[in-house]
Amino acid sequence: MRPNLTPSRLRALAAAIAFALPVAASAQAHDDDTSLETVTVTAPIAKDSGAATKTDTPILEIPQSISVITDQQMRDRGIHGVEEAVWYTAGAQGGGYGPDSRSDWLLVRGFTPARYLDGLSLADGSGTGITRIEPYGLERIEVLKGPASINYGAMPPGGLVNYVSKRPTETAFGEVELQAGSFDLRQAQFDMGGPLTDDGTWLYRLTGLARNSDDPVDYIHDDRYYFAPALTWKPDESNTLTLLGRWQKADTVAGAGFLPAEGTLLPNPNGRIPTDRFTGEPGANGYVKTIASLGYEYEHVFSDAATFRQNLRYGDTEIDPSTLVGAFGLLADQRSLFRYLWATEEATKTFTIDNHAEFTFGDQVRHTVLAGLDYRRLRTDYASAFVMFNADGSYAVAPLDLFDPVYGAPVVTPDYLSSTRQTQEQTGVYVQDQIRVDRWIFSLGGRQDWVDTDTKDLLAGGSTGQKDKKFSGRAGVNYVFDNGFAPYVGYSQSFQPTVGRAFDGSTFKPTKGDQIEAGIKYQPAGGRLLATLSVYEITQENTLTIDPDHTLYSVQQGETEVRGVELEGRWNIGDGFSLYGAYAYIDSEVTKTNDAGALGKQIALQPRNSASLGFDHTFTQGALSGFGFGAGVRYVGDHYGDIYNDWRTPSYTLVDASLHYDIEQWRVQLNASNLTDKRYLTACNSAAWCYYGYPRTVMASLRYQW
Repeated sequence: MRPNLTPSRLRALAAAIAFALPVAASAQAHDDDTSLETVTVTAPIAKDSGAATKTDTPILEIPQSISVITDQQMRDRGIHGVEEAVWYTAGAQGGGYGPDSRSDWLLVRGFTPARYLDGLSLADGSGTGITRIEPYGLERIEVLKGPASINYGAMPPGGLVNYVSKRPTETAFGEVELQAGSFDLRQAQFDMGGPLTDDGTWLYRLTGLARNSDDPVDYIHDDRYYFAPALTWKPDESNTLTLLGRWQKADTVAGAGFLPAEGTLLPNPNGRIPTDRFTGEPGANGYVKTIASLGYEYEHVFSDAATFRQNLRYGDTEIDPSTLVGAFGLLADQRSLFRYLWATEEATKTFTIDNHAEFTFGDQVRHTVLAGLDYRRLRTDYASAFVMFNADGSYAVAPLDLFDPVYGAPVVTPDYLSSTRQTQEQTGVYVQDQIRVDRWIFSLGGRQDWVDTDTKDLLAGGSTGQKDKKFSGRAGVNYVFDNGFAPYVGYSQSFQPTVGRAFDGSTFKPTKGDQIEAGIKYQPAGGRLLATLSVYEITQENTLTIDPDHTLYSVQQGETEVRGVELEGRWNIGDGFSLYGAYAYIDSEVTKTNDAGALGKQIALQPRNSASLGFDHTFTQGALSGFGFGAGVRYVGDHYGDIYNDWRTPSYTLVDASLHYDIEQWRVQLNASNLTDKRYLTACNSAAWCYYGYPRTVMASLRYQW
């Protein structure tokens, strides 16, 4: 079923947003020159974003949906992962496989998004590509929805998530914080910055944390360590150089989720499988990931009309060798879990550089032109072995009784059966023009990419190569009214290389994405409110499907359509009260495929309906001055976990809550997610693999700022 986006329905949605988000009074703003304006005790609302255009563009003038989650919003909710950060963002899903201490699993408009840090791509290996970014080190998270290859090159059609690192500040500040909470969580963190010299030529920022914690699943720990120095040099008004360093280590264990359907989604004669059941072996299943990167952002201002920028980063991500005892469904007795061995190690090295010049000119017709050249190189070494049975036919690792587990089965690390080195280089040239004519803003742009992929077999020898090239474009128009309303319509494209060969030896074409989007944004003067209503259609072409004549191979005859409606808003009403919420309707359908079982089906993991609503209130005067509380409710509709839509996960509704008290330079805060401790499933991929969702998590924190 496709959404019925009739004119009457669109008028009703527009009326709803106008009713729910009335014009607010002017806000009390910071006295600096940042793009965030706030009331005294509520989280700031972004006015500008560079994610969509690589220029400092007001959100009202971007012909595409974008959500900005600020660091204050994340801290008010007491989150520890990016999955949690997007829970109140329309069109985005976080935690589709339940709590996973290794990574953040995200969807944006039905597709796994590209991940960027400070506008430059992150590692994209098999395991390194699921990097868990530490949210305490971020100023904001920008979720750009829909294709965006015009400025970034290869990426999926759902969009991208851009993490923005904390940067040096011109005003001295500092904070330290202690946290304790569920699953024996203990965390200490600090953040400080300001001028190093009296004239402000040198600025610094230093952020770090250390965390020891258990996990909702037995025998799993979730320890993290993070350190990020940043230094800015401003020798004059024309030049600015900022160095950004980052080191992050995750010391944890793999083994959450991957439970059978019988005992989770479906009845089991032995009862329900506990949510904290560990399916691996204590002492095995280790997962240690270390991330280090160093880069810079340089800007030279030639004049008011011309600016040059160069951003560069080198990154190194490694996953230590480990042997996973994995789960693969129940045996005939409906209680013994069949298990396998999976040995892996991986290292990814990335180099990315983006050069672009920005020019502004014109009077009645005002142009902002961006011309750029970027390059990225990713090299991934990956080795693995997958073993289910020994040579004598015995189990590679003994089955486990899920209802009365006895651990201690011997684990013998197998020799690697596969070892590859894949190197991918991408070069892109792009041009963009943002044209302002009175209240009209026209956005036009195009980009040409060249992608070379080389894969070497480090065990058997030999290599394969693939070359791709693709042009991507974008066009859009906005009209900004005096009262803060800004209707828009836009078209954008994306592409993503598809590595591999068909049965006849031919290489695959890049997967293409096209989106048409229309909507209306609203942000009145003062910036205390931002709301977006949008409708869109995404078409993904050249997706792989099974070759009907050679079932071990694929052909490119697939197509998927995604249509949706999104409504999202945040309103700092005043007197310490803020309100935020989101709604998304996403209807996906596989429209072309040789796999008859998948034709006409929905995208896995993506619900048709999801919604959220939350508030926070702080008393600003009287005996309760400084005390505040908040709450939120999240609804995720039913959805399928597999491409054939055989495994449907029921809908669920969760409640979050918070208490906080500010006195002078101190804040005491208490946060609870899934307050009622509702037991729910996020997905079932098959009869063998289902995943419990996040249980109730409570965290207390004590923060001191100066």
